Amino acid sequence: MRVGFRTLVSLALCAAAAGAALAHVAIDVVGDYALDRDSYDHLRHGSRELVTGFALVVAAMLAVRGLRVCCEIAQRNRGSLARPMLGLPELLGALGTAVAASVVAVPAMELFDGRLDGVAVTNLADAFGGSIALGVATTILCAALVASVVYGLALWLISHRDSIATIIETLLRRIVTAPPRSAYDLATQRFIPNRCALPALRLAKRGPPVARFA
Repeated sequence: MRVGFRTLVSLALCAAAAGAALAHVAIDVVGDYALDRDSYDHLRHGSRELVTGFALVVAAMLAVRGLRVCCEIAQRNRGSLARPMLGLPELLGALGTAVAASVVAVPAMELFDGRLDGVAVTNLADAFGGSIALGVATTILCAALVASVVYGLALWLISHRDSIATIIETLLRRIVTAPPRSAYDLATQRFIPNRCALPALRLAKRGPPVARFA
């Protein structure tokens, strides 16, 4: 069973947004040392917080979906549910989508910052910090790194799906099911005498004395 298309798209969007935000910061830092004129130094970058927030929202949606799936697994027969798979085609698709989206998102972020700051970004080189080659290379590196981390985390969660479902099932059982009351309470028996013991002692007969010197 392959992972659904919506899940793959959500993973790619989360990785692309996080990679674009990371690349935007990295280009700004690298450009200070590698370029004579860093175009990112003259603008306020509010788009970074916006794109990072979008990545967090998508990550939260994925987490909620994964938690819902684990709850469904905990309530059903796990043997009848096929385990989802993430193979090489999914990895290449996620990496390619994340990298392509990040390469488009980074100059779009700079254009957005320029519009908010009232400064027009006139060419593509300025949108990539002053150098297209440096900006694209940094974006590809950051996007591939973030996509690999997101993909590895998703693969780890899927491989430990049954363990997570067992933990959720145990927690739900402890919350929903009240602990049974013990029929034999040691604390009660310690302070309250047994009512059946007194009549039993009254009805009991004393045995004959033991002859010591027989």
